[in-house]
Amino acid sequence: MTSERLAQALRSFAQVERGIIEFGLVGDSGRALELVRMRKQMVTEFATLGSALEGEPYLNERPDMKTEILRLFAAFRTANAINTAEWPAIRVRDDVGQFKIAAQGVGKVSQAFWSKVKAELPAAVA
Repeated sequence: MTSERLAQALRSFAQVERGIIEFGLVGDSGRALELVRMRKQMVTEFATLGSALEGEPYLNERPDMKTEILRLFAAFRTANAINTAEWPAIRVRDDVGQFKIAAQGVGKVSQAFWSKVKAELPAAVA
C-alpha cells in the first residue's frame, strides 16, 4: 500500500497538469501570463512528486519498479522542461497552433508515466 504523501503528490500534480493540458486545448493566446503561472506551479509539483516517489516506502521495497517509475518520471520532466524552454509564453501566444503540436511530445511521455503509475500503484491514483 502506498503512502498518503505519494497519493496526495500524485493528485496535486495531476490537477496542475490538467490545467496546462486544458490551456493547450483551448489555445487562448490572451492567457500567456496564466501559462507562466501554471508552468511555475508545475515545476514545484515536479519537485514535490519527485521527492514523494524517491521516499516512498512501497517503492523502496520494490527497486525494479521504483527504477522504472523514476525513469519514466525523469523522461516526463525532461520533455516538459525542453518544451517550456522552446516555447516561452510569448511564443505560445504568437503561435498557439504550433504550440499544440509541440506539446504532443510531452503528452506521450506523460501518458507513459501515468500508465505505469496506474498499473503499479493503482491505490495511489484511485
